[in-house]
Amino acid sequence: MITRDDLVKYVVNVQARTFEAFERLRDEHLGWRPAPGEYTVAELALHIVASRRMNLEAILSGQPRYPGHEPPPGLTADRLRALCLRTGKKTVAVLTTADLERTIGNLAGDPFPAWKRVLGGLVEHEVHHRSQLCSYLAALGVEPPPLFGLRVEELPR
Repeated sequence: MITRDDLVKYVVNVQARTFEAFERLRDEHLGWRPAPGEYTVAELALHIVASRRMNLEAILSGQPRYPGHEPPPGLTADRLRALCLRTGKKTVAVLTTADLERTIGNLAGDPFPAWKRVLGGLVEHEVHHRSQLCSYLAALGVEPPPLFGLRVEELPR
């Protein structure tokens, strides 16, 4: 059976790989968007950070509240990296076994165990948007980070 420590360690590793993408961001990238109506780089990065906070709050209080992803004036890539770090390990490390075992509601109000919110909200959702951010980086001519140290082209055939 997976323990609280196992789950926290897993989430922290997922978040560390997201930080690798944040490390490649530069100030001049932040306003870029792939098409009209799509998130800018800054909006996407802030959405990742905001979703971490929203999902943690949902686990702890049962009430998800999305704080938004509007970039504040003067936002820099360094500030985004700091936000990414601040909402990483320290955030998920506050979860207790009791928090994870509680029953909370999903966005539709249906009851389910809080640990599923960790997997869905803090892992699957983040991985989805990290992939999007890596696509943005590639479109900007920036080499995105490899997932586990190797790029798909380097895998043995």
